[in-house]
Amino acid sequence: MADSKRNDAAGKVATPKTGGGAPAVSSLPDIHEAIAKAIGAHIKVTTTAPDSNTYEGSLYTADPVSNLLVLNIRAAATKTAAELASQPGDYRVMPISRLQSFQIVSLASGSANPTTALPKLSEVDMKRLEKRCEDRVAALKEEERSRGKGVTREGQAIFDALKRINLPVHWHNREMIVFDSIIVTPPYRAEDCKCANEKQEVLIRVKKALEGERKKLQEKERKMPVPGGPRKGG
Repeated sequence: MADSKRNDAAGKVATPKTGGGAPAVSSLPDIHEAIAKAIGAHIKVTTTAPDSNTYEGSLYTADPVSNLLVLNIRAAATKTAAELASQPGDYRVMPISRLQSFQIVSLASGSANPTTALPKLSEVDMKRLEKRCEDRVAALKEEERSRGKGVTREGQAIFDALKRINLPVHWHNREMIVFDSIIVTPPYRAEDCKCANEKQEVLIRVKKALEGERKKLQEKERKMPVPGGPRKGG
């Protein structure tokens, strides 16, 4: 009978159905109910864009008031509760409202009632947590370094485009420095590039990349709808 109830619960909390267009989460009351039944289970969740990621692990808890769930991604589906409690955990806290999909991989072993199952909170892996914090701080510092001071929106877009194609570029006041040798001054056209005589081959490469990215940005702007313009269909 217990196995039958578990199978029923697993079937009811499969990935929420989505309609046409962009993926959507089922209504919050429904997904809260599904998650409540899965506490202690091994689950897989995918978050929505722009930071869409898939996480898999043991669901430690979920709070309908704060609309958050806590997932131990260190946990593996084959681990027993005792094994999970003995190893450091790697916990992720995420908003339930940002779930694109939610799926039970396996229910908590030895739990006859998944609704009341509550896994023991294992020791936090401090080294892993510190590394994650260091990586996040480094990413934020890089974002700050990549943000031009006193530059135009177009100038920042060009800078971001060059970074996306993996050209080593950084700001020096309002000038872009590419390959530590090419100076690109506003308004950041191919003819605004300059360098020492011995860097002419690098200069040609940077000019071609700059022209290509400017064309892409211009094409993208042409395709953008005009605010207040006519809508399709009348």
